[in-house]
Amino acid sequence: YSPEALKKFQDGELVNYNKEIRLLRSLHAIYLTNGLQHLSGGFVSLDASRPWICYWIIHALYLLNREPTFMYPRVINTLKFMQNKYGGFGGGPSQITHCAPNYAAVLTLCTIGTPAALEVIDRPAMYGYFLSLKSPSGGFMIHTDGEVDSRGTYTVIAVARVLNILTKELTEGVADFVVRCQTYEGGFGGEPNNEAHGGYNYCALATLLILKSAHLCDMEAQENWLLRRQVKLEGGFQGRTNKLVDSCYSFWQGAALAMCEMVKNSDSDTYDMEQYLAHTNGTTSAADSTSNDTKPPTDHISADGEIGLDLDLTDLVLEEIPEGQRIRQVDDTSGTLPFNQQALQRYILHCAQNLEGGGMRDKPGKSRDFYHSCYALSGLSIAQSCITSSLKSDHPVESAAREQTKEEILNALPDIELDWSAAQVYGDSDNLLEPTSAVFNIGLRRLHTALEYFKGLPSDHETLLALHAAQR
Repeated sequence: YSPEALKKFQDGELVNYNKEIRLLRSLHAIYLTNGLQHLSGGFVSLDASRPWICYWIIHALYLLNREPTFMYPRVINTLKFMQNKYGGFGGGPSQITHCAPNYAAVLTLCTIGTPAALEVIDRPAMYGYFLSLKSPSGGFMIHTDGEVDSRGTYTVIAVARVLNILTKELTEGVADFVVRCQTYEGGFGGEPNNEAHGGYNYCALATLLILKSAHLCDMEAQENWLLRRQVKLEGGFQGRTNKLVDSCYSFWQGAALAMCEMVKNSDSDTYDMEQYLAHTNGTTSAADSTSNDTKPPTDHISADGEIGLDLDLTDLVLEEIPEGQRIRQVDDTSGTLPFNQQALQRYILHCAQNLEGGGMRDKPGKSRDFYHSCYALSGLSIAQSCITSSLKSDHPVESAAREQTKEEILNALPDIELDWSAAQVYGDSDNLLEPTSAVFNIGLRRLHTALEYFKGLPSDHETLLALHAAQR
């Protein structure tokens, strides 16, 4: 940096005094929290995506450790009015149930994570509705009489897994449908014979992992296709062959590569959660130790009439490195994922941050939005903290240790464990985000809370149908 540029960046808190890039955490939190309070008229085009807006914002704020807990009762109440009596959530009040906003609504409530949020979800009715969407092809319609593709199928299977309603009646034939969506390139399309696409590919692979059926597809071709999507110059991911880099694919492709590593080590769809909780000793992070009686920040009206928040954000959850979490500076060979974790973090922090007013964007020159804020931060989290328990560095000590079992390595070489399980952070150490699930994209601790909550509820086919019938 030139002296003038360096001073400007340091004054704007984009660069610390060691000349390391910083995540503009407070600016992003202000932008996101404002979105829960007031939206301009232009958002009418997203009227059918209200649960998505809630999810993008709530999840991103969770990752930032700036949860707006003072607004959670309003969010819960808002989503209640989008749930239909016949099962599932629509995109807004009085709208038909649609599996995409239904997925967003369920994940939002799970991210809030309180009993008041989780008990909103009508599991028996949702199960009955999911059965009605099942197609003879093995996939699921995205809504009644809607298209059948890997996205609709994933949103059903993922929600059913989290809610503990994943029965054999629901899953029969699903894996076969998804496998037929894999293309000659190695990636998955939305339907059989479609072009491989990052978003649909993520949905397909996650579905197979949930169903413990990833072995049915060509995993080597899948991983090769994904690795070719990281563009060497920018460091970010493209969604399809010969397309431009887009920050949202930091998650779609980065998390898919994390899933590839998970498949090599386990058939568990929560393997990353299990590893993270084990290596932080099950301790509670700042995001999970905050009470829900947080007072709302004071509103102010900006010059353009937008509702804003006081800049210090002292009423939101402040960032804190989770107890037991270890950090090391990432390099181009560190981490447990097969892609270049340093290059991806560099792209997100240098190119995707909106410097004036916060929020994340597709690429320089594009506008910020809640969608890219959510998925760019989710991709950053994956690149920092996703533990898949394989060593890839050519460090001589690590290379020598590869012949040993994992237990032998961890018992004899604590330095290896540090490299293996520590968060890999590019730039300022305060850039560390909360970890997110590669398969479900909700915080690992909140995923654990949701799974434990629903684990004890009725989950067999006959009981769920009987409960649903009794509600009619």
